[in-house]
Amino acid sequence: MAEELPFPANIEVMRHTPRFKLMQAAFHGDLRGLKRQAKILDMGRGRLRKAVEDVRVEGVPGEEGTGVLHMAASHGHMEMCKYLVETLQVDVDDADDKGRTSLLKAVHSGHRGIAKYLLNHDANPDLAMCCGLTPLHSAAGLGDCESVKLLLAKGAYVDPMSTFGTPLHLAAKEGQDGTMKILLDNNADCNKMVNGITPLLLAMKAASAKCMELLVEAGADATYSDVIWNYMSTTFMDDEDSGSSVFSDSEPEEIDANHHIPVNDKPVNRRKIAEFKSLGLEAVEKKDYLSAAGFYSEAMDLDPDDATLLSNRSLCWLYLGEGGKALVDAHECRKMRPDWPKACYRQGAALMLLKDYVSACEALFDGFKLDPEDVEIENALCGCSGSCFTFPQGSFGIESLNWFPFVS
Repeated sequence: MAEELPFPANIEVMRHTPRFKLMQAAFHGDLRGLKRQAKILDMGRGRLRKAVEDVRVEGVPGEEGTGVLHMAASHGHMEMCKYLVETLQVDVDDADDKGRTSLLKAVHSGHRGIAKYLLNHDANPDLAMCCGLTPLHSAAGLGDCESVKLLLAKGAYVDPMSTFGTPLHLAAKEGQDGTMKILLDNNADCNKMVNGITPLLLAMKAASAKCMELLVEAGADATYSDVIWNYMSTTFMDDEDSGSSVFSDSEPEEIDANHHIPVNDKPVNRRKIAEFKSLGLEAVEKKDYLSAAGFYSEAMDLDPDDATLLSNRSLCWLYLGEGGKALVDAHECRKMRPDWPKACYRQGAALMLLKDYVSACEALFDGFKLDPEDVEIENALCGCSGSCFTFPQGSFGIESLNWFPFVS
C-alpha cells in the first residue's frame, strides 16, 4: 500500500483535486505527475511557477504553509528539486508558516545532497524558523558533522541565538562532541547563555565528558574550570580497572548560582531554591516576567524535578507572548506530573495563545476530568470551546490570561 500524505488524504473531496495531487506527487517524488498537475492548475496561463508556489498544506497542525519544494526537499527528491529550482525558478528561501525553509527541512531530514544543492543555488543558510532555530542548530544537535561543515563553508553564522540557545548549546545538550569540535574550531562562543544556561552546564547534564573537555579547553567559564575538571575526573572518566564507564550510574550534580558544585549541600540548595522562587514572585508582582522566568530557570538548575517551577515559568512565557516556550514548559510539566490538573491547565493556556483551540480544549478537558470542581479550568474550557466554533475569527490574546494564577 502506498504511503499516505501526512495530512487529511481521507477527505474524498480534497484528494481528487489538482492541488492535492500536486502535493502528493511532491511527497512521492513523482516528477511527471507534478508537471501534469501544475499544467492543470495553470490553465494555460503560462505561469507554472505561480501555480506551483500557491499550493500549500492547510489545516494540519505543525505543517501549515508547507510548499512543494519543502515537501520535495524533506523527502530527498533531488530531480524534483532541480526542476522546481532551475526550471520553474521557485523561491529557494520560501518558508512555511513556522518559518522553516527547504534548506532547514533538508538538513533536519538528513538529506545532505539536497542541502548542498540548495546552498549552491543561493539558499540563505541563516534563515531561522519562528523560534530562532537555523539549519546549523539542526545539524549540530543531530551530530551531522558534514552538514555543519557545509553550512559554515557557505557562510552560516556560527552563533545564532534561538529559544534553545546557539548551535553549541544543542550540540552540548545532545552530547554531540563531533559537531561541537567543528563549531569551536570556527570560534563559536563557548560562554554564551540562554536563560542563564551555558553549553558547559548542558554538557554536564548530558554526562558527556568529551563535550565538557572540549568546552573547558576552549575557555568555557574559566572561573570554575578547575572544579569542572575535578568533577570530570572523579565522576565521568572510565574506570580503567573494570573497563566500564560510570555514565549509566551517575547523574550530574546540581550547580548553584555561583557555578559551584555542592557536595552534600541539600539544605543550602533548598534555601537557594526558596530565594529564587521568592525573587521570581517579586518580579511577577512587578510585571517583570522576563526576569521572573530567569529566576525560575535558576531554581530549576538546582531542582529540575519541581513541576511548579515549570508551571510558573510557562506562565511567564505566556505573559511575554511566547506561546512556543510556554507550551514546551507546560508539556514538560505535564510529563512530570500527568495527574496534576494545573499542568493540563498550563498546556491549554499555551495552546490557546498559539490559536490551536482544538488541542487546547483537549488539554483543558483532561484537567477538568482530573478536577471537575476547579472553576478556573471550567471557565477556561468554556472560553476555549467557544473559540473552537468561531475560529479563525475567534482569538484569545494575552489579555485573556488574567485567570491563570501562579503556583507557589
